Amino acid sequence: MDATSLRELRPDDPTRIGRYRIEAKIGEGGMGAVYLGRDPDERPVAVKVVRPALAGDATFLARFHDEAANAQRVASFCTAQVLEHGEDLGLAYMVTEYIDGPSLLDHVAEKGALSPGMLHGVAVGVAAALVAIHSAGLVHRDLKPSNVLLSISGPRVIDFGIARALDVASSHTRTGVVVGTPGWIAPEQITTQNVTSAVDVFAWGCLVAYAASGRNPFGQGSFQVLAARAVHAEPEVGDLPGSLAGLVGSALRKDPTQRPSARDLLLALVGGAGEAAVTSELGQTWAAPPAADPNVTSRDTPAPATTPAPAPVTVPVPPPIPGPSSGPPPVPRPSPVPLTTPSRGRAGYGPSRRRRTTVTMSAVAAALVAASAAAGLYYFSRPDGKGTGSGGQATTAFPSGAMLVRMDTAPGWPKECHADLGLYKPGDPSPSPLVTGPQCDILPERSPDKKRIAFTRQYERTAEAWVVNADGSNPRKVTAIARGTRVTWSPDGTRLAYVAEKNGVRQLFAGGLDGRSATQLTTDPSLKDDPMWSSTNRLVFWSRQTGDEQIYSLDPGDPGSPWTRLTKDGIRSVDPEWSPDGRRIAFTRGPDEHSNIWVMNADGSGLRALTTGTEDDMDPAWSRDGSWLCYVRGPVGNPVVRAGRAAGPDDRDLTPANHTLGHPYWL
Repeated sequence: MDATSLRELRPDDPTRIGRYRIEAKIGEGGMGAVYLGRDPDERPVAVKVVRPALAGDATFLARFHDEAANAQRVASFCTAQVLEHGEDLGLAYMVTEYIDGPSLLDHVAEKGALSPGMLHGVAVGVAAALVAIHSAGLVHRDLKPSNVLLSISGPRVIDFGIARALDVASSHTRTGVVVGTPGWIAPEQITTQNVTSAVDVFAWGCLVAYAASGRNPFGQGSFQVLAARAVHAEPEVGDLPGSLAGLVGSALRKDPTQRPSARDLLLALVGGAGEAAVTSELGQTWAAPPAADPNVTSRDTPAPATTPAPAPVTVPVPPPIPGPSSGPPPVPRPSPVPLTTPSRGRAGYGPSRRRRTTVTMSAVAAALVAASAAAGLYYFSRPDGKGTGSGGQATTAFPSGAMLVRMDTAPGWPKECHADLGLYKPGDPSPSPLVTGPQCDILPERSPDKKRIAFTRQYERTAEAWVVNADGSNPRKVTAIARGTRVTWSPDGTRLAYVAEKNGVRQLFAGGLDGRSATQLTTDPSLKDDPMWSSTNRLVFWSRQTGDEQIYSLDPGDPGSPWTRLTKDGIRSVDPEWSPDGRRIAFTRGPDEHSNIWVMNADGSGLRALTTGTEDDMDPAWSRDGSWLCYVRGPVGNPVVRAGRAAGPDDRDLTPANHTLGHPYWL
């Protein structure tokens, strides 16, 4: 936006908001007015002030401040950083980094379609911004050309989180409405289905097609016309470079589950590398828009970033209009996943407090976890046996390596699941995202060769076993499994054991990574769960064969052979975990919500308590040298990760501030 488009302040405009001096008005949008301000150090900022009609809406304000706080955690790579939010003079406001440059909308309207270099730069930069936004557990929901600023350093995405606050303000007063901007919202937003990060990927496809041709891929017209085309018609993307045509086409698929993730887009655009490659791509292809006339100034301020985004439109949802590609409504991504299971076991706790993952790495570095992170954990599985439980003398020093964890990105457990997988090194301020997205990913376990991770991906009514490389790349489905259960590796890393239903009964199975040729290991009618394969090729699990949850073991190489009962006192015992040397088993013992961590020998002897008290301890996992155990303590809605020496005592809290972690698995 040129400096000449700044507006002088009027008598009803504020001259100061919080600690920011207001100098000029940039414009107005659906949320309210946007001002050019300066902080006490005279640095320019953009101050977004909520309009009075919304300022009196308690529901909107609560969501506004909540989303602004979450937006502050988004890494600033390719985004406009959110600096502060608050209320002053009866006005709610949010302060963001000031970006000097026009919006993509203004630039295309004035200059036409982007050059190939700038087009690729926009595609890369916006994808990187979405990785940062999604890694923080947010969905933009209103990505469009007016929300992408073309700065001298590359494209920057603004206003993430605002659409959700506006959506809440609308939905609690009216029904049958959708909040969004015509031409940029995904089919599932129009049909009021579950909104996930896939809507941003759809908007990315629209945005790149628009930048390449100057035309929206669904044309022009009323909201009803554009909505019907988005749901039923195929987009017209024009002539796109070969490197972008396939990606844009996949991003614009009607079925949100068939679209790539933002990380998939970014990996494809930069050849699978990390932040340095993104920076290099932008540096090689990006040509900043021409600077404004230096002779035109307004109070000696830099040119403001852009006009505010056009207000998201709130209108009644139109009925489906038949089109050339009409068909059944798109299948949404799974809605937040209820986690009620026959027994809580490892999957039965989670957050009720609102916590979000803090991304302290840059957006791309956090999303693309380097393989060297896993290599740095070598000590805890050294082949020479030193520092392990399988040879040499076990060390008692606190493990210096990381652990796999489930990261709760939003509240809701146990009724809903919003969970990513990550790496967390105790003592660090935050975990590093490893497998992210709107789905529910839980219960990670690394393969014996340290190259892969198996985990459970859970949906509303079903669940699947998945495998991903140790650096988070190449996720792939293995097979369908029962909800709430975990998967475990065979000692040679060629098979997985899991629980699946057959004829309405949960049974143990073992099968290859191709998802075929599974062997059924149990046939009895009792409820059973939580299998764990030992390094000595024994499978341990719990079952209600005698009425109470008790721990058993069996030989997976001899299906149908008798089980060995390991706990015999009738006290609830679940979550069994083999020590690395296969000589001991840690498990959760005691009544639900008042359980402790116990340890016994592989034959059931030597039973002893590791933790005591009336709090809820569960989900034990051994360190690689077998001298420490991590576990989870606390009520279902407020768990923390702790660790203690297997020989006791020296118990400590590991959970970083402002995070909710679960399902720890020491690497």
